[in-house]
Amino acid sequence: MNRRGPLVAGHDDPGLQPERTLLAWRRTLMTLLVVCTIFLRWIPHFGMIALLPIMISLVAGILIQIALNARYRKSSKGLKQERIPAPFREVVVLAGTVIVLSGVGIYAVGFG
Repeated sequence: MNRRGPLVAGHDDPGLQPERTLLAWRRTLMTLLVVCTIFLRWIPHFGMIALLPIMISLVAGILIQIALNARYRKSSKGLKQERIPAPFREVVVLAGTVIVLSGVGIYAVGFG
């Protein structure tokens, strides 16, 4: 138990690797929300094509958040076993999102 209440994870130190990794992914999710607000500004200029990157960003953010909850539990257990798996799915989703957002942005600016 710590000063914030009982720990959900199986380790006693909330500053360990799983916590830092979770915080880094949360910053990434916040960046996706900022991207959504930037694309909101595109709607008057580019029309409804600006909704596509907004939806892609939101869906990717939701998928990553769902995976992060499970990942934190796995990382906490893996810490005890000294084996933490790489976040392959989350990285692939994020990379795919960036590629699609870039493509939509280039299309909207070049052809929109």
